[in-house]
Amino acid sequence: MARLPFLSRLSPASACLAMLCLSAPAPARSLAEIVRTHELRACIVAFHPAAATAAPPACRENCHFSGPVYDEVQTFSRYLGKAIRLRTLRVEWDEQFFNQHDQTDREASYTPKLLADGSCDVFPNRLTKNAWRLKKMDFVTLFSSRLMVVAHASQQGKLLSADQLAGRRAAVLKNSTYYTWLLEQNVSRYRANPVRLQLMSVEDSLRAVDDGQVDFTLLDSDIAIWSTRHQFKHAYVAFPVGGKDEIGWGMRKEDKDLQAAVADFFAQQRKSEHSDLNRIWTRYYGLSLNKLIILVNSTE
Repeated sequence: MARLPFLSRLSPASACLAMLCLSAPAPARSLAEIVRTHELRACIVAFHPAAATAAPPACRENCHFSGPVYDEVQTFSRYLGKAIRLRTLRVEWDEQFFNQHDQTDREASYTPKLLADGSCDVFPNRLTKNAWRLKKMDFVTLFSSRLMVVAHASQQGKLLSADQLAGRRAAVLKNSTYYTWLLEQNVSRYRANPVRLQLMSVEDSLRAVDDGQVDFTLLDSDIAIWSTRHQFKHAYVAFPVGGKDEIGWGMRKEDKDLQAAVADFFAQQRKSEHSDLNRIWTRYYGLSLNKLIILVNSTE
């Protein structure tokens, strides 16, 4: 068997596990199964052009994806080896957390259905690691971020701090980190005057802000930078809220070998400003992944 290019970069234990499992039957989609079948299965959420888009609009399989999330996971498939083919499935945001009954149970511990049944090996959709999601999967961090308040342009110079969000109208994606943060604040900081929440897609949330239908939305730093730069002219990034978040890819908890391969891929890519990932980020955002990490770390 030819030596796989990523194995030399894994820890000895992870490399040994991957090689031993190649000849064993795999009931689920581990790294060994990915290598055996020459196929990496990525489930992609086309939730915003700053991450991914899919065509035709109603596609599920055989979608034509574009955007940085797709480019990143395509680059990772090549990193695993020339024989590895990327297979994609379009999913909705909440499907990443569905149990066997197609429901998201935030309090329960389980492997999401799409990972458990082998439909997906990885969710590369810029997932934020948090407590309720860790009950369902493990994460490999691509970058650290902070939530950014994106507000209507009329609020520039007026909306200056998180305390001023109390009582305002916000549009956010259900079961997103944005939604979770606001729920937490509504029972603590904003208890006397909660933020009024409307649940809608990321795209519709931004459009609602741009049209003045709501006062603000929350976004991760990468999407906020892209959206206010390229797409919406009456919205601006006001200020960050909350602490740093770890954002990356989600995988089954059992797949330690796959997690190790993804972590090594990220580490290798961050070593050079001219790496494939840094070039992808520069093309879409106007700054490299390395420079975004520096920017987030400089705004404590």
